[in-house]
Amino acid sequence: MKLNVKKILVVDDDEKMVDLANDCVFDWNAEEPGLPFEVIDARSVEGAHKVLSSHKIDCALIDLRLPDIENGDVTSAENGNELANYLIGQVGVPTAIISGEPKEADEYFQKPGTSEVFSKDGDAHKTALEWFSEQWVLMEALSSVRENMEKSTAEVFAQRIWPQWSEMMKDVSGDRHRLETVFTRQYASHVAEFLGGGEEDWHPNECYIVPSYQKDRAHTGDVFCLDDKYFIILSPQCDMATRKIEQVLLATCEIGREHWGEHLEHFTQQTSKNKVAKADKFFRGLVNQDLPSSEHFLPPLPGLNNPVIVKFSKVRTIGIGDLEASLEARVASVAPAFLSNLTQRFGAYISRTGQPNICIEDFVEPLVE
Repeated sequence: MKLNVKKILVVDDDEKMVDLANDCVFDWNAEEPGLPFEVIDARSVEGAHKVLSSHKIDCALIDLRLPDIENGDVTSAENGNELANYLIGQVGVPTAIISGEPKEADEYFQKPGTSEVFSKDGDAHKTALEWFSEQWVLMEALSSVRENMEKSTAEVFAQRIWPQWSEMMKDVSGDRHRLETVFTRQYASHVAEFLGGGEEDWHPNECYIVPSYQKDRAHTGDVFCLDDKYFIILSPQCDMATRKIEQVLLATCEIGREHWGEHLEHFTQQTSKNKVAKADKFFRGLVNQDLPSSEHFLPPLPGLNNPVIVKFSKVRTIGIGDLEASLEARVASVAPAFLSNLTQRFGAYISRTGQPNICIEDFVEPLVE
């Protein structure tokens, strides 16, 4: 049971509120022994960072008005908002904010997601624990993710980073910042390769990145919804980034595929072995791109139930300035692991130049009398 305990970082400069949080956790653990919590507390932003440097936490419960340093007399909502942003954006844990003035919380934290704002009016601590319990599976998954990442980075270090460490040190002439940047990229790319080469099939959701990594500019593989129609960028990212092109090439995305729903139903309901086998063949044909050269399959976009069929034969252009002024219409980006197949298939399609027809009758030698 101890291994299943989720550690809560409680940050509040009011001793009574910390005691209240501990009492609520004690009562919760008695009533919900299968979802136990353990409190680790701090009294300031500085104290919270000290805890984070020595403990792995699963979630955080913080007051909004906090002092910046230990035993500080001045509290501000700005400190709480900055700490919440750090906990979500840098540590990556569900964070609950408790405040007597919930409106002082940044608008970002008031949206549903990995954060929630609770008013001190009422049983805020218990309500926050209930919210954390709803995130239990998420916290379990995040814990496993971190373990997998640590294991993967250890193997990458032993096999790829450490053997070239001395040579890399020499190549960057002792520039520590550049060295750290280089090795960070090395870790990220090698770990992605390491994890992507396993025996587990990829989930369709992994095909897309939402929201897109590039916040301020468009990227190859970005999917836009323009005038109620979907399009995907095919122009090279390097040309868009350097503004070498004025017009961006977009391919039409048709939503849906004949028999998709029918075969999905056979899979879901296991109607019969024969129908399930046909459904399996149907889906494998799509994911393996057993399609005409003018088409490319992508899984359903987030929020949609039907697949995306990219039509290389139906393209249009749009000014790069107009496109980047419409970034709010971008619904997703194709993930790097899937992007290369899209661009390769498009390249193969447009390179089909063909050749003149040859008269096959001429292969037959004329009869000699």
